Amino acid sequence: MIKNDEPAYYVIPKESFVAERRVFKQGEEYPVYRISGGFCLVAENGEFNFTKKLFSKVLHDWELEVVEDDY
Repeated sequence: MIKNDEPAYYVIPKESFVAERRVFKQGEEYPVYRISGGFCLVAENGEFNFTKKLFSKVLHDWELEVVEDDY
């Protein structure tokens, strides 16, 4: 899976949490990259690769706010 150089967008967790030892802090922006077959979500100390279908479920279940890249 090849990660693009620029994030597709960012996500912001509503609350801090840990998933499979990867840390997400409330209010912080985390980049999401398009990869072959899905998305790569980068956490404080690691990353997750998700299929497109699973990633939409993750956004909902983990209560992640999507922020478009306006920088």
